[in-house]
Amino acid sequence: MEVTDVPTSPARALTLRGAIFDCDGILVDSEQPWLELMTGYLDRAGVVGGSPESFRGLSAAEAVSALRALDSVGGLLPTVAEVDADYSRVLEGVASPMPGARDLVRAMAGAIPIAVASNGRREDVHGLLERTGMIEFFDAIVTIDDVEEGKPAPDIYLRAAARLGIAASAAAAFEDSPVGSRAADAAGCTVFGINSDATVPLVSSVRLSDLRALRFDASARELHVTPQA
Repeated sequence: MEVTDVPTSPARALTLRGAIFDCDGILVDSEQPWLELMTGYLDRAGVVGGSPESFRGLSAAEAVSALRALDSVGGLLPTVAEVDADYSRVLEGVASPMPGARDLVRAMAGAIPIAVASNGRREDVHGLLERTGMIEFFDAIVTIDDVEEGKPAPDIYLRAAARLGIAASAAAAFEDSPVGSRAADAAGCTVFGINSDATVPLVSSVRLSDLRALRFDASARELHVTPQA
């Protein structure tokens, strides 16, 4: 499915065969707690020059590796188990969907196969989707626990597409992070980059501020894209 960038082009409709959504920052408003957690680790270790934004979309293991690469003074760094435990704890109070997310996936549910592809742990992802009332809409949920390599490797997207019974090249992917968009692109998906911060570099065919610019017509299986300023 070939799509051109649409920020200044007229509204258009795209026929979809399947859709795969990232979770944190796309479906659920859980990206900010992760970035705040990373900020705390950077401060605790006394790391100079590290940006929390560079940790957007990373798994716990990837985040720990990135922290170690930045730490030149031997500061106190967390283990992977500590990151998992700390993030699970802060997620317990997260129950807000991202703008437009619930309406979009509810419209798609039953009309086309849809999945979640997340670098998060299975327990955390299921908990977030349950608390936001969206878990029932998805035909498949693939997490870091289901693959050997997380994003930016394409494994999670390839596994999600396989579980939906479609080729990854036939799926639209919705991502807000650099590593996630690279993973979806490497898998062959058509990538919708969704992020209100225009400075975040995303590999995408369509770049939008949030999901409210998208409307799905279930009868025609068409995704209507409205350009945003």
